[in-house]
Amino acid sequence: MSVLLLALLVSAGVSYQWDFQTSQSYISSIEEDDDGTMWCATSGGIVHYDPVEGWLQPMIYPDGFPCIGVRDIHIQDSLMWAATDGGGLALLDGDGWQVFSSYEGIPGTGVVHTVHEAGGYIWTGTDGGLARGGPEGFTLIDSDITGGGFEADEVTGISSLGDTMYLATDRGVYALDLNGSVFDPASWTSYTSSTISLGIRDFLAHSPDSVFGYGSGGVSIMTGGAWTRILDYSTSQDSVITGLLMTEDGLIASGRVVMVYSGGDWLHYGEGYPDESYGSCLQQALGRIWCGYGIIDASASDAGRGLGYLQDGGWTSLPVPGMGGASCYQMVMDGGRTYIGSHRMGLMVSYPDQGWTQFNRQTADMPRALRCYSAAVTDSPGVWTGAYHWGLTWIGDRGTFPLSDDTVITFVSDSLPGLPPEVVQVVCPMLNNQVVMLASQAGDLWVAQEAYWQTPDEPSGIVAVSGNPEDDDLRWAARTEADGLAGRNIGRIFPCGDDSLWIAFASDGGCQLLIHGGDPADKSSDTWYPGPGEAFTTSWGLPSGQVFCFARDLQGSLLLGTGNGICRWNGSVFVEVDGPEGSVKAMEVDRYGAVWCMTEDAVCCVDASGTTEYTSSNSIYIPTNRSENEFSYSDPATGTMYFSSLAGLWSITPGQASHQGPSPLFYPQPFLPAVEDLRMAWSGERGAVSARFFSLTGEYIGTLDAEGWEEWSWNGTLDGEELSSGVYFVIVDTVTGTTTNKIALVR
Repeated sequence: MSVLLLALLVSAGVSYQWDFQTSQSYISSIEEDDDGTMWCATSGGIVHYDPVEGWLQPMIYPDGFPCIGVRDIHIQDSLMWAATDGGGLALLDGDGWQVFSSYEGIPGTGVVHTVHEAGGYIWTGTDGGLARGGPEGFTLIDSDITGGGFEADEVTGISSLGDTMYLATDRGVYALDLNGSVFDPASWTSYTSSTISLGIRDFLAHSPDSVFGYGSGGVSIMTGGAWTRILDYSTSQDSVITGLLMTEDGLIASGRVVMVYSGGDWLHYGEGYPDESYGSCLQQALGRIWCGYGIIDASASDAGRGLGYLQDGGWTSLPVPGMGGASCYQMVMDGGRTYIGSHRMGLMVSYPDQGWTQFNRQTADMPRALRCYSAAVTDSPGVWTGAYHWGLTWIGDRGTFPLSDDTVITFVSDSLPGLPPEVVQVVCPMLNNQVVMLASQAGDLWVAQEAYWQTPDEPSGIVAVSGNPEDDDLRWAARTEADGLAGRNIGRIFPCGDDSLWIAFASDGGCQLLIHGGDPADKSSDTWYPGPGEAFTTSWGLPSGQVFCFARDLQGSLLLGTGNGICRWNGSVFVEVDGPEGSVKAMEVDRYGAVWCMTEDAVCCVDASGTTEYTSSNSIYIPTNRSENEFSYSDPATGTMYFSSLAGLWSITPGQASHQGPSPLFYPQPFLPAVEDLRMAWSGERGAVSARFFSLTGEYIGTLDAEGWEEWSWNGTLDGEELSSGVYFVIVDTVTGTTTNKIALVR
């Protein structure tokens, strides 16, 4: 961020508050702490569970690397090691996060599968092999170092028993004698020829005669120098064992269910294991057996359903904070609730003061959970959504957190096979069962049909729907190429006013404008621009035939995000606008007139001062490489702008020093100490304020007091010490009470 631009923003009283929602519901490992709490590695970071206090604040973005997902954690005295899903190996100590990458001896591209302590060292397995070391650094362990004793290119699991360490690799199983030297090939034993086909990704080393390997091939046991399968899933592509434990009842394993090995047979273990849930991990902590609840696809590590624990012979669910799935799409707000489409979890919804849940096949009478792209509200009560290939669904949400009292109706052009009778299907004049996105206009609904990344093999276009689904009075009107639509591959629809609809087509198809009479279901007065069956393309001034998104500025002009920047429609042609280069995937205009764009590399702010890029270097934003189905949304009540992504839901709230709200806020965010002090804004009573700073792990750092919120400011130091870059919690005590805030500091 340019120093000049930030100074201009602050001097004008405008600050931007960043926040992020993602999924911590997919649990990959659990580590018990000495204080009676436990830490969970999740697809959305690290979360901390206290059985007395409940879930503590999630640690979503460890500072120092652009990564969210964490695969494994290990607590070493006062240190915490985190194996991240693309950001290297991270170490949390009293000074914050330290990151080890290939420059510090961690092989591979940054994907770290496991971290393990044995023989006085920290060992880590990655997509590039094996490393050994500690806080001072790591050494790559490969064929050259070991004299040919160890030759694997990827290590997915590490376990140790006594003086022997076992490694699961892409070439099979290796064992290392920890009493010997890692540099001596005689210290290594290779079981690669006998285990390469067993699909072993990790181990349970319980005793000398109970060393088990598990993974995609089921469960195998080591007897002497041989490995033998005792649970064979080798012929089933979607059956994977994700965890093993030895209990007083015997060996238990997590997969589609939790099973116990008894008398040579595998039997279900515990009652009430959720249907269509795939175990994501299996561990003992806090005196209980815990199982991560994944979704039915064992390979889906970005979506889950939290945790379950065994109590009195049955499984009890424990939801975790955050959205059910990270990959999200179109959103809308209604009645204080936030609805957003997802890739794997159906329609996710956040209820005020209660958190996130999902409408999908397991929780409601939805036809499907996969590729639920859309969310929209109209004048009729409830919310609309659609699962790709599985129709248009209306949900009569009664506003309560339990979903059992809601009404769900799915509208289809052709009946969907194989669904239970409780899924209500109504045949209607839609063009097909594919729904790409939805939009509301004049209280009615527009449906964009058919995928825009392939050529439709059936009738396709846009459909208008009006009326109340519960009153059985819906009116339907489809527009196809026969009506004047310029193409069948619909990418985006954008209503302007009550009678104008912009339509973007796939690939380089450009866009088209439909003017109707104010009733979307009435086609009698339709007018198409530039003409029936014609689209605006580069010959009309579009900088690219790819049109990804639309927005309107404060003067009402139409802005388009294209494959080559932004342009404006002046009523006759398109005129390029200064801003980011390349693809603009989603776009919003804030209440001060600044244009915010999501590109492939950053979120950009375009205003009179120029273009500012926000990346992981100057904000908490983490770019992702998804280039389809990126959506944005503005909350008219708060001015907050939302951008959906592969990683989760980003929000940016423009504010002023005259902030009105129930609790103080800090600005600017992110906070750059080299540019400007952090300040506090509020509309509350005058009086002394006290701000207590804590690390993400709950460690107290210091306190900063002031006679009032107007006088409070912070330069990034406490007790004469500079705080390092990172995210911190601040508990603010005022005359009216106590609130908890979160700040992001970037040096």
